Amino acid sequence: MEAPRTAQTGPGEERGATSRHGELGGAELLFADVRLRYLLIGEARHRVITRVFGIPRSDQSLLVTTILIGAGAAVVRDAVARPWPRLARSDAAIGGALLNAMLRGIAGPPSQGMPVAGGLVVFALLSRSLRPAMAGSAREVRALAREVGAAFGARYGHRSAGVAVDR
Repeated sequence: MEAPRTAQTGPGEERGATSRHGELGGAELLFADVRLRYLLIGEARHRVITRVFGIPRSDQSLLVTTILIGAGAAVVRDAVARPWPRLARSDAAIGGALLNAMLRGIAGPPSQGMPVAGGLVVFALLSRSLRPAMAGSAREVRALAREVGAAFGARYGHRSAGVAVDR
């Protein structure tokens, strides 16, 4: 009987091409994790529907669940107070005209002939004020991508887990 082939994954670590002792690795482990999460979420959904709406598990389907969640969301939406009153269209139009006049006042008399001068001023102000926040967010997204890649690689044995994403 031939011994299973092994692949070198790191210093002093070997992973069998066939699983030994019932151990899972790589794609098999990923599939098992996804399947387990799917089953747990499904069980939680069935229990919540049974407890909240009193529908037995045998009568539940995805359509029934979707309808009941939509009905529950509508009830919650109506129960929660709105933080601001609804504006009428005429009030919004007056506010927009005032804002446009204010922005044209900032830009000066040459902006009177430009149809989108107000929008250009808003874009310039927002881009200048949001630039530091966007740069910080981009750094955080790159760091998060590295962390997720490392965690994924550590869990599922992906060889490029430590590859940097920075530019």
